[in-house]
Amino acid sequence: PHWLRVQKPGSWGPPKKFKGYSNMGTRARTNVDVQRILAIMDELKEKLTFLSVATPQVLASLQSEEGQATQEILGPDLMRQFEQQIRLEEMYQVATSASDESFGAAEDNEEAQRDQKVLAKNTLELCRRMRAVPNIFAELKNHQDTKPSQVLQFVKKVAEMQELTNKRLTTTVEEERSRQDLLSHYQNRANEAQKRRQQLEMDLQLVRRESEKQTSNRQDVLTKLKAELFTVKDSSQDHMNHLRTHYQTRMTEHQEAFDAKREDLEKKIAALKEANAKARAGSQDAEKDKKKQTKRYETEVDEKIKLYDKDVKEMAYILSDHQEGFKQEQRQLNELKEHFEKVDDEKACIAAEEAITQAREAKLEAERDRCMKSAALVQAYWRGIIERERYTQMKKAKKKKGGKKKRK
Repeated sequence: PHWLRVQKPGSWGPPKKFKGYSNMGTRARTNVDVQRILAIMDELKEKLTFLSVATPQVLASLQSEEGQATQEILGPDLMRQFEQQIRLEEMYQVATSASDESFGAAEDNEEAQRDQKVLAKNTLELCRRMRAVPNIFAELKNHQDTKPSQVLQFVKKVAEMQELTNKRLTTTVEEERSRQDLLSHYQNRANEAQKRRQQLEMDLQLVRRESEKQTSNRQDVLTKLKAELFTVKDSSQDHMNHLRTHYQTRMTEHQEAFDAKREDLEKKIAALKEANAKARAGSQDAEKDKKKQTKRYETEVDEKIKLYDKDVKEMAYILSDHQEGFKQEQRQLNELKEHFEKVDDEKACIAAEEAITQAREAKLEAERDRCMKSAALVQAYWRGIIERERYTQMKKAKKKKGGKKKRK
């Protein structure tokens, strides 16, 4: 029903499928009241699980074409009971909202109580009939788009309360005390974690302030760059307009000069054509000679062109040969550069190894000198000890000789 829909997604299903509750009650119970309480809570979980799929959305899906197969499994009696349950829930909701608006009306309260009794009776009958149909929860859950989170959350809380009741009634004083100690330990750890979290949040705020400052600085720099870019664009646009005006003026001047020169040349061509016509009319022989001379000039020009083309091709071949030679020499130069670089690297490596060897030898020589000096110091110290002992013995010997002489 709509007044019991709270459940975390992903943790809903029949009572037997709840993790942590299938193995509940493995301890031997000696109290009949405990077993009765747990049985009542199991029945409550089962009924709530069945009611979690008794929603208007599931009923609408069953009445559609996709739910025909599920209707055949449920049967007409259970479908009628399902429809009546949804209708009674809607009536109860309307009556409850109306009684809330008109608080204190005795008739409305009596009608709400009567609707509540009818709804409770119909709910018990619906759960009894749904229990008789195998796998009804899975079938109806397939037609459910939105999960009734409140009902399923309530089912989960009932299951947790059942497990807690079972543990309370089957737990000794020592176990309860150890659990309280463990709980206090974890509470202390939670307090420490909370303090650590507060410190981290303060550090995060400092980091965010720094990042905001950096962001504002970058925004200022970006604004300055945009302003400079706008200034550069304006200056470049003015420069382009100036150049365009300048070159358009020059193009106009050149076009006018070209037009004037073309008119002059056209006049000269017309005069030459007239003179040519007069000369052609005056002397056919001279025209024939000119034509022959023209052909000869054309032949000479063609020969010159062919010679020029031949020279150009030869120069192109020579240029390609020179380019190929240059590329080959360039490749050889690169190879030599790589070779000499490798040789330089090898020399540097050898020099480094020699330096390391010299350093090792110097270190060994220093160690050898230190050992020699230490040995000399020890020997000198030892000789001093021996000489002192010898000197002491000599003094004792002299004292003994002196005593004997006095006695004589």
